Amino acid sequence: MKQSLFFPSLFVSSAIAVCVSQPAWSQPLPPIVQITDLRLEATAEGLALVITTADGSPPQFFETRSGNTLVIDLLDARLSLPGGGKEFVQQNPVEGIASITIKQQYQTGVFVTIVGETEVPVAQLTTTPSGLAVRLPETGTGAIARTEIPSQAPEVSTTPPDLQPPGSTTAPPIPGEEPQTPVQPPTGPEELPEVMVTAEPDPPPPPEPTPDPPPQPPRSPLADRSYTPPKTSSVSRDDSQILDTAQDIDVVTEEIIEDRADRTVGEALENISGVTSGRAPTSSVALTPIIRGFESQNILRNGMRDDTQRFFGGITTNVERIEVLKGPASILFGQGNLGGTVNLVTKVPQPESFFSFEFRAGEYDFYRPEIDLTGPLNEDGTVSYRLAASFETARTFKDFEDIEERILIAPSVRWDISDRTQMIIEAEYIKEKTNALAPELPAEGTVLRNPNTDFEGELPIDRNLGEPSLVESFGYVSRVGYRFKHEFSDNWTFKNEFLAAFGRVPEGDGSVFILPVSLGRDLRTLTRLLAENPSKADNFTINTTLVGNFKTWDIDHKLLLGFEYAEEQTEDVLVFRQIDPIDIFNPIYRPESVDQPLTFQDFQSHLNASGFYFQDQITLFDRFIVALGGRFDYTDLTYTDFLREETLEINDEVFSPRVGLVYKVTDNISLYGSFARSFEPVVGQSFEGEVFDAERGKQYEVGAKALLLDEKLSLSVSFYDLTRTNQLEQDPENAGFQIQIGEQRSSGFEFDMIGEISPGWNIIGTYSYTDAFVSEDLRPEFEGRKLPNVPLHAASLWTTYTFQEGTFEGLGFGFGLFYQDERQGDLANTFVLPAYIRTDAALFYRLGDIRIAFNVKNLFDHEYYEGARSRSRVNPGAPFTFQGTLFWQF
Repeated sequence: MKQSLFFPSLFVSSAIAVCVSQPAWSQPLPPIVQITDLRLEATAEGLALVITTADGSPPQFFETRSGNTLVIDLLDARLSLPGGGKEFVQQNPVEGIASITIKQQYQTGVFVTIVGETEVPVAQLTTTPSGLAVRLPETGTGAIARTEIPSQAPEVSTTPPDLQPPGSTTAPPIPGEEPQTPVQPPTGPEELPEVMVTAEPDPPPPPEPTPDPPPQPPRSPLADRSYTPPKTSSVSRDDSQILDTAQDIDVVTEEIIEDRADRTVGEALENISGVTSGRAPTSSVALTPIIRGFESQNILRNGMRDDTQRFFGGITTNVERIEVLKGPASILFGQGNLGGTVNLVTKVPQPESFFSFEFRAGEYDFYRPEIDLTGPLNEDGTVSYRLAASFETARTFKDFEDIEERILIAPSVRWDISDRTQMIIEAEYIKEKTNALAPELPAEGTVLRNPNTDFEGELPIDRNLGEPSLVESFGYVSRVGYRFKHEFSDNWTFKNEFLAAFGRVPEGDGSVFILPVSLGRDLRTLTRLLAENPSKADNFTINTTLVGNFKTWDIDHKLLLGFEYAEEQTEDVLVFRQIDPIDIFNPIYRPESVDQPLTFQDFQSHLNASGFYFQDQITLFDRFIVALGGRFDYTDLTYTDFLREETLEINDEVFSPRVGLVYKVTDNISLYGSFARSFEPVVGQSFEGEVFDAERGKQYEVGAKALLLDEKLSLSVSFYDLTRTNQLEQDPENAGFQIQIGEQRSSGFEFDMIGEISPGWNIIGTYSYTDAFVSEDLRPEFEGRKLPNVPLHAASLWTTYTFQEGTFEGLGFGFGLFYQDERQGDLANTFVLPAYIRTDAALFYRLGDIRIAFNVKNLFDHEYYEGARSRSRVNPGAPFTFQGTLFWQF
């Protein structure tokens, strides 16, 4: 939702729930065996991999071999490990075995990969009362035979009948050992005999024209710190794989944030194509990113609407990963901006104990201690906790400006009620207090030549043109909520989520700042206003979804049904005071010149919004995925303007459709196309008192996605065309007000590469081409003009390498380049922000549980400008900045 004035306010949201039964005509899928525990146990012969299932039944399996590797494919199985882990890795577990890896390879299949040091391993598979055991003799290597099931227990065979070798009745002995015989447990009415499956050598393979490739060296545990994003995203709401989604979704993982030492979400978003910080600096905890050419206020927390995130959502302490869904998302989240949605996924409790302490320090008296604690609260680990917290204080590169404190405290509790039921209760408190914040700088003297100087850019970027003794800000937000999930079966999942947020910017010392107005004709006298902007926001959201997988006439369906109810209540006041102008080249502060206050804005809004959404993802011929869906939204808004002494009531009913098509070229390569629409109610009136219409948008998108290098490197390319109507812009003739123009368009191309190229070598590479312009306008002179703060070309590269073994094991380094083309500084296109390349670097060393890192941003101290609000408000980027980190895990 947008306000009619240039100064945005906080909003609030709330929600309701729905539950839908499985259709009677649906056909159930085969039962899925839930693997709940994986562990290695020493035996007299060597080692046993114990696989525990939820009901004790062993999964069916099929094995293959290649070179020195044995792969056991557990059919119709799914990893349901505590903590949600999807991979188990053990290096050199026993003599003769290089590694054991257990991984969820697809939705209902688990691969057990056993790599021998020189030959394919010998494995003995035995059923147990709790599931299955894979026994590995310590010195046994050799080829693998087909699986055999003793005739005494055909009813519990774990191998499909068509995979049984004809005529096999007994398992041959392991070379060098006595023949194995099945072990029979005591018989009884409730017991079944134990089944042993023994793998034996195959006859030597025939000679091949080319030799087998040499065996791969064991994978170092350091290589597990991969940039590879997860296969699914929270922002999709139905747990669909990113590869199967007909819209571009990009992810920044926790490892990337750590290696780059990103303090804020704005800094972390530099790693995604088509995203810039816009008019707000990346160092701010406020978030107003530009995505695909349009500014976005869609900042979610774990997929939940929370408008306070725009003002107090930018600290990375409690962030596990950042997801960006590009393009319209109204089908899932209702009202919102057209460009895209940023979803902050927070850290959750783990049943395994983990404690870490991190201390960062750097230039400008920057200090930031952090803690992250998690572990079980009871003996069986079904109840666990987590506490993430940080405190930050620093000066900035601008004169007199300092961050007195940034505090984040985020406790949470997780209760695994059963194997299929989970509840997470979480809270978060963020407070920021600053002093003497400097306003932006005028274009003349920074990006434009000023006649009072000899050269362009003579105005120092650290110049403070505010009133340091008067300016201060203080604000905080409190959040509390829960996430409940229950699996009715392997095919039907119910979720209910609630989030409440309370944002406060108190009156008095809450938000006092200097607003630059214009530069005088002498191009050195800056007219200013002293502004105070207290505000209050209460947001409540409750969302309920039901996701079901079923078949109709041999066609697979994934059905998503959801209902959301949100309530937002906002109060906002804006007060101006006259203050003496200032000489930008010879600033003299005059706090005593402050005049009497004039209330410029005083309003209250109350929004009730409800939405019902649905989507059916249909899979045809195992290769085509068709997604059809839509959302019905109903909004009831009451807006009271206390200055005009009038109240507006606005009611909207909107349907937002989405259509998508995905073609799976292979299991790891997909092509897609989609169409989606968006809407956003617009609150308030123009200077003439006209009520604004809702903003509308639509997008066409085609692209391709791929997982390469054993699914560790993710690639995506996309082409899109966006159209937005009824956009609000600043009224050039009436300061502080806005007007509603005709139509804006953005079309372009994006490329993202992220993941691991080889053990220890991670990379992020992006490129975007964005052509965003005014296509229709009530002011003819604006048609064809470029949208501000949008580079035509932008690219980034960040890569790290960590030595995996030898003398330098644990030592790593990183290098990054960030490029933005020139950008227009305002909608009138009266000045241009120059293009720039920024260079970053990192050096780090990990020894056991200790990690030491040194990060440099803007290595060559290049002067650049991140964005602009107007001709008198240009944001300079930070100069050379050094930071050191000490991390201790225990």
